[in-house]
Amino acid sequence: MTAEIAVLNRFGVALAADSAVTVGSNKIFNSADKLFSLSNFHPVGIMIYGNAHYMNVPWETVVKVYRKHLGDTQFPKLKEYCEHFFHYIKTESRFTSLESEKQIIGSFFSEWLENFLKDLNLFIAESFSHEPTELEVQGVMVSVTDELVNDFYKIKYANTFDDNFNLWFIQTYENYIISIFNENVNIQVTPEITKNLVYIAASLISREYNNVGSSGIVIAGFGEDDLFPSLYGYQVEGIFNGIIKYNEKEKVEINWLNSAQVVPFAQQEMVHSFLTGMDPTIDKEIHQFLHNTVNIYPDFVESLITQLIDSKDNDLVKSAIEQKGKDLFSEFSSTLQQLKRKKYINPVIHTVASFPKEELAAMAEALVNLTSIKRKVTNQAETVGGPTDVAVISKGDGFIWI
Repeated sequence: MTAEIAVLNRFGVALAADSAVTVGSNKIFNSADKLFSLSNFHPVGIMIYGNAHYMNVPWETVVKVYRKHLGDTQFPKLKEYCEHFFHYIKTESRFTSLESEKQIIGSFFSEWLENFLKDLNLFIAESFSHEPTELEVQGVMVSVTDELVNDFYKIKYANTFDDNFNLWFIQTYENYIISIFNENVNIQVTPEITKNLVYIAASLISREYNNVGSSGIVIAGFGEDDLFPSLYGYQVEGIFNGIIKYNEKEKVEINWLNSAQVVPFAQQEMVHSFLTGMDPTIDKEIHQFLHNTVNIYPDFVESLITQLIDSKDNDLVKSAIEQKGKDLFSEFSSTLQQLKRKKYINPVIHTVASFPKEELAAMAEALVNLTSIKRKVTNQAETVGGPTDVAVISKGDGFIWI
């Protein structure tokens, strides 16, 4: 994991990234480069988080090869730099190979399968009072995977994937997917199980499903016609049968109405705490508690009404109470969000809007270090740390290392 920050106002954008990288399950090195200029001639930068590789090629290599390819080419808008970058990594043959494609597909499916088998074992243990036979386990697997196939079918295709991709996937990787399954499970796969598992494996790639092991890409700066900076964040998983799977996750544009923005990536909890005055985990727990309370409140009140009066309209009364509870919960959430924005977020953004470029850099670095310190003083793994790289991008000076 990592911590990365972008701080934008009308003067420019500051980018900051820590240098910690996790290798394997617990080995951490503080020597990774995650922040680069995307062009040697124009004010555009790029940050990487999550998986440090694209199709098993280090993102650092990808960026530097692209930078050479880009040369002094310029585009009117930052979004056009993003589109050109993704078109290049899609069409550059050196970044793709059948071996990498197969390895990544196997990695995504293995990660899904591990979680699936944990849930399946719990379900089987709860469903049978005796040791189930192989035939019974097969029956459960068919039933459960049937439901999962239906769930995946409802998820939209990502990018330009379609049914043709699924047909190609089945023809190309069916035996590979089943071999992974057989390495982890000691039961005979039936044709129904095979069909479902291969469909699910194809859907992990082709549908809008977020696989563990994807990369985060942040591109920020100015196009030739831009007066103010902008930023785009993407999630990238790889290229499969010539189709690159990526989606836009973040879009920030500084303009006449939006004067400043602070945008965290990867490990974000400390930045959200700083900006909103509340740790996201506590915020979530409060909302969950109130949500649960609102849900049980109608049953509680209905039981009291039933004891006190003999009415034929108990269901109507319960429905009215339930709706009132939902209204109160919605009002609470809205009021809390308004309070955060008024007392915490807006004052910070108002101040950041007037920061000179040097202060943008100082703030970006401080927010990364804040996350690093939190990791250091708790029992969590120190997945954020090491030297912090900071750069400022402005219209006049371009990409400047701080």
